[in-house]
Amino acid sequence: MEKKTPYQVLVSGHRNPDIDSLVSAVAVAELRRRQGQTNITALCPGVLPERARHLFKRFGIEPPQSRNDVYTRVRDIMTPATPISAGTTLFDAVGKLRESSRHQLPVVAEDGRFLGMLSGLALLSNLLDIGNDAGRGLTGRRIHSSIQLIQQVLEAEVLTADDADKTQDFQVYVAAMNLDSFTEHLPNTANHELAVIVGDRPEIHLRVLHRRMRLMIVTGNRPVDPLIVEAAARDKVSILLTSFDSATVIRRLKFSVPVEFSRFPENQLCLSPRDRLRDVRNHVLNSVDDLVPVVDEVGMLRGVVLKNAFDQPPPFRMILVDHNEIEQSLPGVEEIPVIEVVDHHRIGMPPTAAPIRFTADVVGSTCTLVAMMFRSAGESLSAGLAGLLLGGIISDTLLLRSPTTADLDRRMCEWLTKIAGVQPEELMDELLRIDSPLAAKPAHDVIHGDRKDYSDGRFRFSLAQVEESNMELLRQRRDELLTEMKKLLDEEQLDFVGLLVTDAVRETSELLIIGCGELIRNLPYAAVAENLFVLPGVLSRKKQLLPQILAITAVLQDQR
Repeated sequence: MEKKTPYQVLVSGHRNPDIDSLVSAVAVAELRRRQGQTNITALCPGVLPERARHLFKRFGIEPPQSRNDVYTRVRDIMTPATPISAGTTLFDAVGKLRESSRHQLPVVAEDGRFLGMLSGLALLSNLLDIGNDAGRGLTGRRIHSSIQLIQQVLEAEVLTADDADKTQDFQVYVAAMNLDSFTEHLPNTANHELAVIVGDRPEIHLRVLHRRMRLMIVTGNRPVDPLIVEAAARDKVSILLTSFDSATVIRRLKFSVPVEFSRFPENQLCLSPRDRLRDVRNHVLNSVDDLVPVVDEVGMLRGVVLKNAFDQPPPFRMILVDHNEIEQSLPGVEEIPVIEVVDHHRIGMPPTAAPIRFTADVVGSTCTLVAMMFRSAGESLSAGLAGLLLGGIISDTLLLRSPTTADLDRRMCEWLTKIAGVQPEELMDELLRIDSPLAAKPAHDVIHGDRKDYSDGRFRFSLAQVEESNMELLRQRRDELLTEMKKLLDEEQLDFVGLLVTDAVRETSELLIIGCGELIRNLPYAAVAENLFVLPGVLSRKKQLLPQILAITAVLQDQR
C-alpha cells in the first residue's frame, strides 16, 4: 500500500559531493520508494563530478537531480490560480468572486499576463466613481464597454448591432422628459459615443436615428417599429431590447465594463516563483491581502499564495546520507525536518524535535551501509544499482586500502561484485582514468571539489581531498593552489585550509596547508617545502588526518 504524505522527501549527501554520497542518495531513495514512500527525490548538491557521471552512465541509472540549496520557495507552496480573464464583465467578475469565496482574485490578459487583483472593495470603489447624475430626469453616465458586453449584462435581444465587439466610451442618457428637453440636454458632438435608454417613445427613437447615435436601449421589451429597425441597421445605429426597466438598466450598465479597465490597487504585492519564503515572509504577513499573486519574470501569472500557507510546516523532509552535520549540508536544510540519517562519520548534528531513523556504523563507505540495508530488508538489487554501490565503496575506501576499511566493507564488496558482474579493480581503474584533477581542473575546482568544513572550539577550518597518481603536479601547481586557498581563508574567515592529495596506489599522501602558523608548526609530518608535508601511509582524511588535526587544536585551546 502506498504511503501517502503531504510533503516531498529529499535525499542528499554533503556539499561538494563524491561518488559515495551521490550513490548513497540514489540508492536510499530507491529503497524507501520500494517500501512505499512516494514523492521522494535524490539530490546532487551542485554539479555532478565527472567520475560520478561516468559511473551512472556506465550502469544505466539516472543521476540525482542537481540542486544548490533546499530553501523552501514560493513555487513550493503556491496553488493554481482561478483568474478572471480580460474581457469578462464586472457583472460576471462579481459572480466569480462569490463562487470562489475569496475576497479577491487575479485578473489576467488573454496571453496570461498578470494585470492586477480585483477585490470586492476595489470593485465597489470603481462603481461608485463611474459618472455623475446630470439632473432634471436626464441621468448621464460614462462607461467603457461594448455593444456585445452590454447585451450580455442586460440579457437583451439584439435588434441591430454594428461593430458589436468594439470596446469604447459611452455617454449614457435616460430619456425621462419631453422631446425638446431631451434634445436640449444632449451634447452637440460625439454621436458615436451616445447611448440612450428609452421606453416606448417613437419620437425619441426617431431622434436617435436622426442623430445617428451609437446605441439605443429600449426597456420593458417595448416594441420598436420595424421601419425604425430597418433604418437603424442602414445607419449603423445599434438597438438592444431588454425586459429590465430604466433604473435596473442603469445599475447593470455599470457592470458591463470589462474587468481589465478597472482601477487596480497600486503597489500590488507580487511574488516570484523563485523567492525564498524566508525573504518574503514579513512582506506577506504584513500585507492586508490574504491571497498574493505569483508572477514570473516576464509578467505571467503562475499561481497564488495564501497568507496562511506561511504558518504551515515546510513541504519537505530531509534524509541525510554520508554526513549528519548541518554545516556540511545543502543551504536551507536547517529549515527542514530531518527524518533519517545514513552515515559513517562522527555525529555532529543538533538534537531533533522528534525521533528519527539513524543508520550508522564504523565502516569505510556509506554505500556499505546502504547495501546492507537492502540485504536486511530482503530487497533485490539490479546489476546496475549493485555496480553503483560497488563504485561508491571502492572509491571511498580507495579499493579497500584505506585504514577506514572494515570487514563489512569487504563483505558487501564481494556480494555486490557477484551481482554487478564487474571486478572492483577494473572499476577503480576506469574511475582513475576519467581525469587527473591536478592536470585537468582549475585551482578553484581542486580546492572546492571535495571539501569539508569543520569547527572545533574557537577553530574553524576546511580540509579538501583529491586523488592523484602524479605528485609532481602538486609541486608544479603549489603556488597557484596556495593562492586559491588563501582566498578561501580570507573570504570565509577560516583559521586554516588544507588540501590532502592522495595516491591510493602508492598508499601515501601529501598535505598542502595554509593559515594558523602555530598549528602548522605542530604537525607531526615531514615538510618537503614551505606549506607542504609528506604523509606516508595516510589515505583517509576522516580517520587519519582529521583526528591528528583535532588533537592539535585541542592542545592549543587548552593553552589559552
